[in-house]
Amino acid sequence: MGDLVTMYTHETGLVGIVVDRHPKAISTTPAQLGIMWTGGSGKMDWEPEGWLEVISEASNKKETRC
Repeated sequence: MGDLVTMYTHETGLVGIVVDRHPKAISTTPAQLGIMWTGGSGKMDWEPEGWLEVISEASNKKETRC
């Protein structure tokens, strides 16, 4: 959590920060990450982990990754 991400699958130009992670519901479903987008609605959006590209990792990370 705390990584800065962009949605490389869409040309939005937005950058978001990872604020939550929802584990996989079933083995074929990708994990969902809670993202607060800059210039967004101010609400957290759930996005598939596979759609996101980390552009800057949080400095307080342990062994977990987005």
